[in-house]
Amino acid sequence: MDQTRSPRPEPDISTWLDGCEHDLVHPGRVEDQLRRQGWAPVQATAIADGYRKRFNEHTLGYSALLVTTGVSALALGTVGHILTGALNGPLHRQSLAMWLSVLTCVLPFAAWAHRWALRADRDDPVAVWSRPRRTLAITLLWACGVVGGARLLMYATQLISELVKAPGSRDDSLLAGAINVSISLSIALPVALWSYRFLHRFDSEDPTAPPSRRRRLDSQLRPSPRNYA
Repeated sequence: MDQTRSPRPEPDISTWLDGCEHDLVHPGRVEDQLRRQGWAPVQATAIADGYRKRFNEHTLGYSALLVTTGVSALALGTVGHILTGALNGPLHRQSLAMWLSVLTCVLPFAAWAHRWALRADRDDPVAVWSRPRRTLAITLLWACGVVGGARLLMYATQLISELVKAPGSRDDSLLAGAINVSISLSIALPVALWSYRFLHRFDSEDPTAPPSRRRRLDSQLRPSPRNYA
């Protein structure tokens, strides 16, 4: 088989994908069956990704979930850093009021979004394949790594500079530096782990329909797609 040729979406493959969509066949199973029928891995992945696009489920709900979770974490961490900064000088009350306002406004939406996501994961047979779910979870995971890592590096540098009395180091409290490092770790790491688990929560499942709609996978699969490569 020529590995460099692109698959031609002839009527047979389109009809087969329509049947898979009707029977709620998992995108991973679609890709696996294409590979077993001789399609090149790149071709099978491309077709499976196109098939997954049919399940762009709940963009608004997942946007609310991942965005409010990230903003809540950012606001909470910033409030902690502002309060800790009072150990080194005057408390920045205006900044504190602003971030507390952000946290107060976002938290109710975050709580609602988490309850909605639990219900969607339980009841919606294809929500777990949603491309917005995957894209936003990856974005939050990277944001936790970048923002959390940057804050951790900044405060760890301040703390270590004070410990070794590095030239140009500020006369900050060692306790404040240690608290800031703890805040960065205690918020960024759990949120990153949650977003990773959220992203991969259903990787091991094929038929993700609720039990009342679940069928045996063998009876789901339609006739194998022809290999046009």
